[in-house]
Amino acid sequence: MRALTSLVAALAIAASLVLTSGGPVAYASFHCIRIHAVLGSYNGNANIQFIELRMDAAAQPFVAGHTVQFRDAAGTLKATFTFPSSVTNSTLGDSILIATSEFNAAATGGAADFQFSALNTVGANGGDPLHPVQAPGGKVAFAQGFDNCDAGLTVTAGEVDSLAYGAATADFGTAATALPPAAGNVQALRLGNLNVTPANNSTEYALQPVSVSTFSVAPANLVVTLATPRNNGRVVLALPSLPGGVGGVASQPDQSLLPTPAASASGGHRTAYQFGAAAAALAALGVIAGAALRRRRSPN
Repeated sequence: MRALTSLVAALAIAASLVLTSGGPVAYASFHCIRIHAVLGSYNGNANIQFIELRMDAAAQPFVAGHTVQFRDAAGTLKATFTFPSSVTNSTLGDSILIATSEFNAAATGGAADFQFSALNTVGANGGDPLHPVQAPGGKVAFAQGFDNCDAGLTVTAGEVDSLAYGAATADFGTAATALPPAAGNVQALRLGNLNVTPANNSTEYALQPVSVSTFSVAPANLVVTLATPRNNGRVVLALPSLPGGVGGVASQPDQSLLPTPAASASGGHRTAYQFGAAAAALAALGVIAGAALRRRRSPN
């Protein structure tokens, strides 16, 4: 009888945790990622492009099969990149870097995690799949059709994150400033926080110089180091400081502070934690049920 009572109690606890979790367990895989930076050209070369994503929660490496869409200022789809695999590092603040072959040829310190190619990127409506970032206006959207880390759907179309710039229409607030002309450009649109929910493209993003020095970022500094571009190997890559020049090795990495994401009582963080608790309760339930069956079968 005591075993039966414990069994019912465990079931009630597990059901309560599942019902109050606020969303699917998938939040603990790729939903908590922000678009950190977008580069449309560099030092006169419109083919040097990258986008960098950053994780605003831990355990978000499972990007395989998900997409990044590139649209022009009118909202026309120009290219779609599909992640061919997931990544390894998935600590809060870890990055994922996707870039063109010209970027990889120019950068020092390493390479992007993924390179736009005919194997992973498809052009549309005359778009160039190998150089998909639209300029001066456009929109980049990650994981179209999936919700981000907020408590519920905030955009009808649904995407984990999107960045509109120039004359494009934003999903979050208003569009950020346009990307600069290629001539002499050394700036990318860069995110100024790591909040779990996108708010307003125009206030969250600003043009900032890309790194001209390469350095590794310690795990403790992943959140506070804004410098871009950074790959999943936690290395900030350098682009030439002048045409034909090369970057150096930084003795003092960019440590400009980012607000640390506060623990939230809703959205993806709550979901992951509460489903973990529910799983633990269900595991305990199995133990209790097993013990009850053994008692019933015992000759004593």
